[in-house]
Amino acid sequence: MLRIGLVPIVRPLFRGSKLGLEHASSQALRRLGGELGFELAYVAEPVADATQAAAAAKAAVAAGLDLLLVEHVTFATADVFLPLLELPVPLGLWALPEVWETGPLPQNAICGLNLALSLSVPGRQTPVKWFYGAPEDERFRERLGLTLAALRGVKALRESRVLWLGGPAPGFFAFDALPETGMRVERVGLEALWEALEGVRDSDVDELAAVFDELAEYPLEQLRPTFRLELALAQVARGYDGVALREWPEIPDRAGVMAYSAMARLADRGHTFAPEGDVMGLAGQLALRAISGQPAILLDISHFGSKGLMLWHGGEAPKAWAGGPTRLVPHFNRGLPAVRDMPLKAGPISGLRLLPGRRAVVHGGYLSGEKGYDGDSSWLVAASWAGQSLEPREFLASWLGHRVPHHMAVGMGEHQPALLELCAWLGLEVLSAKPEENGLVWLA
Repeated sequence: MLRIGLVPIVRPLFRGSKLGLEHASSQALRRLGGELGFELAYVAEPVADATQAAAAAKAAVAAGLDLLLVEHVTFATADVFLPLLELPVPLGLWALPEVWETGPLPQNAICGLNLALSLSVPGRQTPVKWFYGAPEDERFRERLGLTLAALRGVKALRESRVLWLGGPAPGFFAFDALPETGMRVERVGLEALWEALEGVRDSDVDELAAVFDELAEYPLEQLRPTFRLELALAQVARGYDGVALREWPEIPDRAGVMAYSAMARLADRGHTFAPEGDVMGLAGQLALRAISGQPAILLDISHFGSKGLMLWHGGEAPKAWAGGPTRLVPHFNRGLPAVRDMPLKAGPISGLRLLPGRRAVVHGGYLSGEKGYDGDSSWLVAASWAGQSLEPREFLASWLGHRVPHHMAVGMGEHQPALLELCAWLGLEVLSAKPEENGLVWLA
């Protein structure tokens, strides 16, 4: 639940300062919180001078807000609200509409908003967003809803605690990078998993086996090692928002099974796993999950053809992504149990890939729902990059031309506007599309 604060700004000489508009709008905003999923955690008394603004600013910081709305009830000069603009918190500058349209000017609120946005505030490190309208107005609700979605992603990237279990997969040097957003990453060796495996009780494995109801190409007895791994992973993941797991080569070599079905079944229960030790991919997954309200997954671009781009991974996706029946099958390469085989459901997707140097790729498109390779797969038949529509081949050229690591973190639904706003709040540079197919790439 995001915490929002509200500071109304008034100039007593204006008629609109005496109409109780700040009280009515705060009550409406409180009601809107129940619908949009935020708490109105702090409401200041109307601010009419710099001293009151400084006191409101101090109280707003103490409230631990995710967003502060500075509400222009009427026009006011900059000295009245400048202390609020200097706060190191996300700010929304909001003007109420005029209560009448003829006769004496009641508020002049939008002019106050204009004045505020024209200011230079030395030292401010984050942008602000403007809002206009009553809380009941559709445009206001849409604009605020978009910001709330973006800030949920920001909160995930700043406050999540994740486990890096085993480090990156061998030779995947691009996965050495860590998020530069404040996310807490705790690195632990695979010894923690081996210890957890040894502690799994046969009776707990029996319980998992007793409720197993998924189609499988294996008899139940052959799946017991994967159930044991599932229980061990759940124990190691306890207390973390997500786990970046080095799931090969040590796990199949030591346990005789692949980790993918265990990861998939844990994802069904709300866990977030990133394969191959991809912490930056995990960060994208957590942000996408916070924005969409649905689990996010990592996928490879594994083929390009007349149907588009084949997106695929080894079989760790949750059933929420299934566009048809699921079944547990042997791993395509090692032949070991087990991976979850299923088509990815048709529909729009959105993606976020964080990159070193506080850069990011925001992308999206549409999955056809047609299954491809064994594991979880489908075709990306329409693509977009930072909201710009691209042909699949142009998308591929942009991805390769920017030398983006090979995991795409994708979530369900069209959320590129929220992802772009997320990047703005965090000060991340969003890379533009680079669809030139004849260019060269410098590996420097």
